[in-house]
Amino acid sequence: VSQSRYLITNSNAFVMGSCKMFIPSTTAGSYYNLGAARGVKITEAWETYEVETDNTPPIIIGAKNQTITVEGNLLELNFLKLARMRAGLDTFSTTTFTFDSGGNITITPQAFYLVHTGASSSQTITATIYYASVTEGMQIPFPSDGKTDVAEIPFKIKGVCQSTRTAGQQLYSIVDLRSNIYSTDYTYTSTSFYRDWE
Repeated sequence: VSQSRYLITNSNAFVMGSCKMFIPSTTAGSYYNLGAARGVKITEAWETYEVETDNTPPIIIGAKNQTITVEGNLLELNFLKLARMRAGLDTFSTTTFTFDSGGNITITPQAFYLVHTGASSSQTITATIYYASVTEGMQIPFPSDGKTDVAEIPFKIKGVCQSTRTAGQQLYSIVDLRSNIYSTDYTYTSTSFYRDWE
């Protein structure tokens, strides 16, 4: 079957380009831009719970332990931002420019923000993860002197539900300002389908 038989419902719904990432700074109301990155992605997960019966397969009736993960590779090695991102594990001195770590056991959950901007500044998607923490230790690879690429510092943060928020709004929110993709009703009637393999 030729792929040309499939129709695009709205080309404005394509997501092209990466995103900026922000974490709260030490000053209320201001944020650190984590800078250039590669391979940033969001992954949502949960566990399903089931009801078992004697005469049917298990029935999935809901989800529990819903989480969301953001991971990728930072291209800008900035120890001040890394210390703030790790939220309690480390200290960084802006006087001696020294990053110290080891002995602290508490990572304080914090908000994490991603902002994707499309072809125009009004075409943005903003994701807010309310209660997120870094889940993996730091890796700093040093590329060969002969390479022209830069080091990629992998990161992974995991968001969990913040129980003090309203149920249904405890984990994350995504605001999509691409309003033109929601102006059309994409529902189909039973007579509008056809069998592609015929």
